[in-house]
Amino acid sequence: MTIYDYIVVVFYLAFMFLMGPVYKSFSKSASDFFRGGGGMLWWVVGSSTFMSTFSAWSFTGGAAKAYETGTFFLLLFACNILGYLFTYFFTAARFRQMRVVTAIEAIRKRFGNTNEQIFAWLPIFANLILGGIYLYTISIFMYGVFGVNITLLIIVLGSVVFLMTLFGGSWAATAGDFVQMLIVLSITLVMMFLTLSHPQIGGFAGLMEKIPAEHLNWSLFDRPWVVAFFAITLLVNQLVQNNSMTTTGGAKYVFVKNGKDARRSTLISIFGYLILAPIWMIPAVAATYFHPDLATEFPMLNNPNEAAYVAMAQTLLPAGLLGLLVCAIFAATLTTINTFLNVSSGAFVRNFYIRVINKGASEAKQILVGRIFILINGVLMILMAIYFQGLKSTPLFDLVLIAAASIGIPSTIPLFFGIFVKKTPAWSAWSTMLIGFVLAIALRIILTNDFISSLFSPQTVFTGQELNDLNIAITTGVLFVACTAWYFASMLFYKKGNKTYEAQVDAFFVEMNTPIQMEEEHLNEEENDSRQYIVLGRLCLIYGAFVMLLNLIPNDWQSRIYISICGSLILTVGIVLRAIGIRIRKKMITNLQYS
Repeated sequence: MTIYDYIVVVFYLAFMFLMGPVYKSFSKSASDFFRGGGGMLWWVVGSSTFMSTFSAWSFTGGAAKAYETGTFFLLLFACNILGYLFTYFFTAARFRQMRVVTAIEAIRKRFGNTNEQIFAWLPIFANLILGGIYLYTISIFMYGVFGVNITLLIIVLGSVVFLMTLFGGSWAATAGDFVQMLIVLSITLVMMFLTLSHPQIGGFAGLMEKIPAEHLNWSLFDRPWVVAFFAITLLVNQLVQNNSMTTTGGAKYVFVKNGKDARRSTLISIFGYLILAPIWMIPAVAATYFHPDLATEFPMLNNPNEAAYVAMAQTLLPAGLLGLLVCAIFAATLTTINTFLNVSSGAFVRNFYIRVINKGASEAKQILVGRIFILINGVLMILMAIYFQGLKSTPLFDLVLIAAASIGIPSTIPLFFGIFVKKTPAWSAWSTMLIGFVLAIALRIILTNDFISSLFSPQTVFTGQELNDLNIAITTGVLFVACTAWYFASMLFYKKGNKTYEAQVDAFFVEMNTPIQMEEEHLNEEENDSRQYIVLGRLCLIYGAFVMLLNLIPNDWQSRIYISICGSLILTVGIVLRAIGIRIRKKMITNLQYS
């Protein structure tokens, strides 16, 4: 890292922090603060949804998996694409048409008040754990670049994230994600070009010749049946969790204007995984050639392979661009963590505070309480990340997937099937989750490497890779089967005599399947759209101009070309967005003059 890279990082942190004050004026009500008033542009929400899943873990734990197994990692992205295709056709419009401010309000409409309170607290604790994991992953990456104490990094980076969300709410968190997606896309493209054009690689064909054989032949590290078992359970996990009321998709689609926009926003995630995933993976795979012994290069890391992307960045990127990559990695995690903070604060305020503590709280009071909660939750998330620093034996790839299965499957199964199946009693939701959590705890105790080996009794001893994959697959498979069986078994106890509950569920399904009436639910739409385009365009222009200034750094002409590519991409988007916003405003003024 040069002084120029440090300047880039400092500018980025200041830019992200100022997103809060910039968007503070957008929040006039609790609905504005927690979901953008349900009037955000679909492609902004789609970008935010995609970036919430494409976190810094992709550049650390994910990069380590790509470094070790090559194309095997594409299984995760393929399963995400299939999950979002299901969302596009079956659930996206329904999520928006539930007409709620927070996803937990949909649970109240579907399963009643008791489940609302139970599930209001669930995302708070779940997001606290997952947020701690992601904050820890970004600190690992930063440690590899800066060599600064990981605990200090966790505190500094965590503070920037939650302060931005505290001031700007959902507007800063969501609109800021779009700018950050451009940063990630531009620098990832540059990393791919620099990797493939390197004289020692010689293009894509040369890369295929130099990577380890197991990167293309998965059977060299996993038995075919292990791969199949892992892939099937991974698809189930992504399908269910991407289509639950409370997960990222379900929580984000309430931000857009209508069901049609909700469906369109899923296309950003689908094309993002199709395009960005292979581009992102190329440098991580090439690291096996340039950096065959990461343990020697990064001896202080618990799992040195998680520094694969850092090592390639240090090898390839000129002054300035290394700092931009650091910003991109930070951007990838910031989007995920601020989503966690926003969803958790919304659940606390809208589904607990004004339902139990202060039912008459004003809009301003709700926003204030939401900000206080974000502050407290942010501090706890930092402490959680420091705790994960002590888990020296668990690779981040496996840590994230095991956490997602153990926490996610029990809580999302009833909230997935509840969208399609009506005749279950109210207690089916919380009881399914309880059964799943108890079973998840038991599995964490039972599923030791010795137990897995004895369960299958292989003729040859399982490798560490196989044991990790089987652990994840068994956890996911057992929890899915058990929770699904319990949820559908509860239908046997459904009583038609409960007229109040029947009417409530019927009303929920009618509303969920009724399209949004734009003329009734969206007033001043053009003014809101114009403001979004113009503000976001200005932000892109500011950041793009700063990137172009990096051409003043004394680099060679090739480095300046790559810097110009990054800056031009962001600048062009900014010019287009601002022009569209101005055109909408002029049209609106003209219509008012003739009305």
